[in-house]
This record gives sequence, structure tokens and C-alpha cells, in this order.
Amino acid sequence: MHQPALRIAFSAALLAGIALTLEAAAGDAPIAPTVPPPSPPPGVRFPNLLPGPARVADPDQPADAPADGAEPEFSLADCLAVAVERQPALRAARASEAATAAGFASLNNIGKVGELLSPDLSIRREQAKRGLIAASAEYQKTYNELVQDVTRLYYSAVYARQQEAVATDVIEYVELQIKIAYDILKNEPDPLKLGGLNLGKVQAMEAEVGRVRQELVKARTGRERALAALRERMGVDGRECTFRPKDAELPLMRQDNPVTKGLVVDLALCRRPELALAAAGVDAFRLEVYAQGKVTFKRVVPTLASGADIHAKEIPPAMRGSEYRPGVVLPELPPQLVGSKQDRVARMMALAQRAEAVFDNARGLIQLEAENGFLEFDAATASLRVADARLAKALELQKTNRENAGNVKDKSILVQAELLVSAAQADYVRAVYEHLLQLAALERITAGGIRPAFPGR
Repeated sequence: MHQPALRIAFSAALLAGIALTLEAAAGDAPIAPTVPPPSPPPGVRFPNLLPGPARVADPDQPADAPADGAEPEFSLADCLAVAVERQPALRAARASEAATAAGFASLNNIGKVGELLSPDLSIRREQAKRGLIAASAEYQKTYNELVQDVTRLYYSAVYARQQEAVATDVIEYVELQIKIAYDILKNEPDPLKLGGLNLGKVQAMEAEVGRVRQELVKARTGRERALAALRERMGVDGRECTFRPKDAELPLMRQDNPVTKGLVVDLALCRRPELALAAAGVDAFRLEVYAQGKVTFKRVVPTLASGADIHAKEIPPAMRGSEYRPGVVLPELPPQLVGSKQDRVARMMALAQRAEAVFDNARGLIQLEAENGFLEFDAATASLRVADARLAKALELQKTNRENAGNVKDKSILVQAELLVSAAQADYVRAVYEHLLQLAALERITAGGIRPAFPGR
């Protein structure tokens, strides 16, 4: 149902409810959800993203195994499997889902006597059903976020390892040229035959080696930090479980089907569990209107907030730093309502209307996130194409310089060219890394509607 129609229908119900008699306010509650949870539209073709060969590899570089060689290798699939089994946040979501199911079962076990004592019991059962939907949606949301986190951190560790390899290769080559340059300066007394080489240029080459060494330290530190965060997401103790990523290099993903902004937005709005959670909240609030109408003589009546399984969530959280993203409108519901039945019903209708605004706001935020996610993915794809073309030219330059290195007296020329090539290699690896991160983000944003076929998963 379109949102304007929902708003009009609910506003009409609010006006009519205020004028209801006490008997009319105590009518039967709707059994079926009035705001159905999102479901995938028929006929949507999900993009098929397959792995391809990466351009930068270092097969001669040894793996980072300890001296005893006992450290195991974990693939992305291994890391995800361990995380799903052991991550405390996901285990907590499973426990909440089980607790919600137990609460629903306990309501169903109340017999006829309980229904006589609690005239709103049938409504509470319907609210409990919405609680089951909400608990399931919360679990799925936690799962989707965990998959993105593990994927991101796994490839962050692989990325840092590749940057180490690039820096190590540059350091070895430049140090070799420095040694050759010193030998030339020592053995060639005639400055005219040095081709412009002098002590100052050799010292500048040594300074460049120091700068690259700093980058190497950063890459090693980044790898260790990524692995530490990955172990935390997997729910394992780094003191007892150590491993290294199985992938030696980042995969270059091939896109077989087009990914458009419209497709990403449609998948997000149809599949995101956050919207199912918000829809369940709207229904629970509307059912509370009927529950309050069922209780006639009491002047203080508890609401679902006194023991509800549906909780307010920011979907997604607000950001007002360097990037702007608005926050969600939060629902309001006191633990109890006070007054006559008519007063309580009227107040609850107003609160239910606010819950509808929460759903509308959540839907708008998810659409915004989907649009931004597509734009970031599109930009990462374009950057990868540029970096790939630049790397191809840089590798040609590297090949030419290394083949003619023996004929060049001024080794500083070779070093500067090598540094340009290493920068192109580092930028390319970074572009592949950013592309992978945006793919992982799209998977979460579309709740698996776009599912990249990462190698080994």
C-alpha cells in the first residue's frame, strides 16, 4: 500500500475513533498485518559477480607463517562460518528470538479463565506475533551487518599484505640501485662519465627508501589491526586462535550484469529486515489501540511498552560529521495509559500515528542509504578502471627501465621511475580494495539481493 494512502486511512481512523462510543472502541482487532513486511518483487534478476584474476600478485613472497609453520589458513568462508557460530551479538539476537517465541507460547497457553480476567488477551497474542516478526528481523539485520564486517576486515588484512609486498619489492630494488650507485662513485674518478650521478642524488635515494620503509611499517600495523578486529567479529580469542587469510591477493571481481541505482533501491526497500521491524512496530502500536479499548473499568492500563519485544532502533544511525545522514524518528509509548477508555484509545491512536511516521522515516533513510551506496560503488568501479589503465602503463615503464638498467649511469633516474611504478601499483591495489568494500556494502544494503561471489565463499 502506498504511504499517502496509509496516512489518509490512519488519519480517518483517528478522527473516527475519537467519536466512537465505548462499545465501538472495544471492537475486534485486525488479525492480518496492516503493514506487511517487505518481500522480494517477482522477476528481479540479481547481479552475478564472479571473481577474476588480480593484476598485482607476488607469488615469490613467502606467507606470514610462524617458525613452526603451525598457523592455519582461513578462507573468507571459514571466517564467516566461525563468526555466525560464535559472535556474541548474533548469539544474543538468537537468544532474543528464542525468548520472544517462548513468550508467544506462554500467551497461547493461557486458557479461558485467563481470557475472562484479561479481556485484552487476544490482542496481546496478536502483538506477540508481531514481536516474532520483529525478533526475526533483528536477527537478520545483525547477521547482514556481521557478514559485511567480516568480509571488510578479511579483505583489509589481505590488502595490507599486498601493500607490504609492493613496498618490499620497491625497497629491495632501490637498495640494489643504491649499492650499484655507490660502487660507480667509488670506481669512476671522472665526473663527466657519471652521467649526472653524484653523492647528493644517492643520499636522496636513501631518503626515499626510508619513506617507503615507513609505508611498510604502516601496512604491517594495518594488517595486524585488521586481523585483531576480524578475530573479534569472529568471536575468538586472539591469544588462543591465530590464523592468516588464505587469499594471498585481492580478487578482481567481474560484473556480468548491470547494477543500477533503481535496482539497488528496489532491492533495499523490498528486502531490508529493518523495514520488517518497523512494520511490525506500526502494527503493534495499532493493535494497542484495540487493546486499550478492550479494558473498560480500569483507569490505569499497561501498554506493550511494559514488556514489549519490539524496541526502537535507529535505521540507520544519524551522522552529522564530515558526512551528513539524518537520523530516524523514534516512537513514543509510555508503559501505561491513564484515564477513561475513550481517553486512552484517543491517546493511543495519536501515538500509533507517530509510529507510522517512524516507518515512513525508516523507509526514506533506507532509500537514501541505497542511493548513496550505489553512487559509492559506481565511483569505486570508475576509479578501478582508471587505476588499471595507469598500472598497465606503469608496468610497461618498469619493464623497460629494468631491462636497460645496466646502461644508465645515473641510478637516481631508475629510482624515481621505480617509485612512480610502485605508486601506481599501490593505487591499483587500493582501488581493488575499495571496489571490494563497496560490493560488501551493497550486499548488506540490499540484504543479499546483490550477493558477490567472493572466492571461496
